[in-house]
Amino acid sequence: MIATKAYPTTNQTERSMTSTYRWAAGLLFAQFSVFLVAFLVLSSAIDWPASLDNPASQSLPLILQERSAVALGYTAYFLSATMLIPIALLLWQILASESALMRVTAGLGMLAGFAKLLGIGRWLLMMPTLAEQYSATSDPNLRATIEVIYTSFNNYAGGVGEQIGVALFGGLWTAGVALTILRQTTLPRWLGYSGLIAAASVLVSLIELYGISAGPMLTVSGSLWQFWLITLGGMLLRHKSKA
Repeated sequence: MIATKAYPTTNQTERSMTSTYRWAAGLLFAQFSVFLVAFLVLSSAIDWPASLDNPASQSLPLILQERSAVALGYTAYFLSATMLIPIALLLWQILASESALMRVTAGLGMLAGFAKLLGIGRWLLMMPTLAEQYSATSDPNLRATIEVIYTSFNNYAGGVGEQIGVALFGGLWTAGVALTILRQTTLPRWLGYSGLIAAASVLVSLIELYGISAGPMLTVSGSLWQFWLITLGGMLLRHKSKA
């Protein structure tokens, strides 16, 4: 007797896609909510993100003073970055799993998440220890050494997390998703165009690689990007409710 391969029925496929849409939308909403917690906690405690440019002599005592808030805020930020990885994979399945553009885009989204994790990790693992050592000594030479370590690692990890992760990979991922939306009829075209605007605003912050301060542009571009993500989540839920 010849065994026959069982293929999923239309109803099974539809249920699977509905679940994928819901997971993607849920993660997009969760990512925004957790990031909002991070922003509110860190901005209140250490004037984040403006404090990222503060010298070690200002940042390290403040980190120690607000250690609990820093740990809570950056843990939330770490979780929000982690969610970008499954979000990138789910959007790949929803929009165009066979599209070369979307395959590359999914890879960029995962890289954005991993790079952000590497950058954020410094505030949970390394900086609190440096803050303790800095406050525990009055030796000016040791303090100067700690300041050099702080500045060097902050520039390196910040470049990986904020510039490569958020600005480069995150901006390109957003642009890829937006372009894929414009090439299809699954989601409204205005969502694709607004995604390109959000992507451009994020990519512009790469000017900091050339020593040009992005200043308030970072907050504006980050807010625009986050609002686009939750709008995308809302449209995914709306699309499946109509299907």
